[in-house]
Amino acid sequence: MQSLCRNNYIEKIALKRLLAIILASLMLTGCAAKGNDDPAKGNGSEISDEPRVDFEKLKSQNSDIFAWINVPGTAIDYPVCQSGDGDDSFYQTHNYLGQSDPKGAIYTECANLTNMCDFNEVLHGSSPSDGTMFADLQKFLDKKYFDEHEYIYVYLEGNALVYYVYAAYTRNYTRLLETYDFTYAAGCQAFLDEVDHGKSMNKMLRNGWAGMVEPDNFIITLTTQNMDDPSKQIVVVGCLVGDVMGTIDREVDYSDPSLDW
Repeated sequence: MQSLCRNNYIEKIALKRLLAIILASLMLTGCAAKGNDDPAKGNGSEISDEPRVDFEKLKSQNSDIFAWINVPGTAIDYPVCQSGDGDDSFYQTHNYLGQSDPKGAIYTECANLTNMCDFNEVLHGSSPSDGTMFADLQKFLDKKYFDEHEYIYVYLEGNALVYYVYAAYTRNYTRLLETYDFTYAAGCQAFLDEVDHGKSMNKMLRNGWAGMVEPDNFIITLTTQNMDDPSKQIVVVGCLVGDVMGTIDREVDYSDPSLDW
């Protein structure tokens, strides 16, 4: 059953949420801008009735592209890929066009669904010294920066999603999709417990959000290696608060995974 964040605290961001959804909807359906050097998206220099992201053109360049991520106020504004060959390491060393590039691309592992209907969509990216890709995730560990950057937009072909950033912290560098079994509510809750209560010296958590997100919600986790300590990774976690077309849905399995033979 489809679920957004349901809690009294969500009323505090209701107006901002509505504005974010309207903005995402406009960008999806026609008030996009043209003029960017990148033919796949606009940059705000000229209003157009064309979609913000030209998925037809992107897919003609690389069929592995399935989404576009934008984090307002940051340098994060990129296509999102998933290896069609099942090689989760490919986009660590190749850009979104599939060309060899040490900075890689923004990508999801093959265990994630490309329709964004998993409980936790985990997006990976590198942190190069030039500030591109996911380098700006480091800044979310600063309270002022965290407070000023609240939303993540994800554009799909025919839909636009809005996530509210509610947590950012460092953790041991492990594969989240391997550490937690998100096919069960129990695995979803275990990760939420880490977000809410796990120990981290520099954790940022929105006031009132501890315990707010539940296994029947949808979240996104942006992750990158902590360049100051390569044994750690930085994660920025957002909860879905806007689904323009209302297509994000899934069944939640509350059974005991230990009894699954």
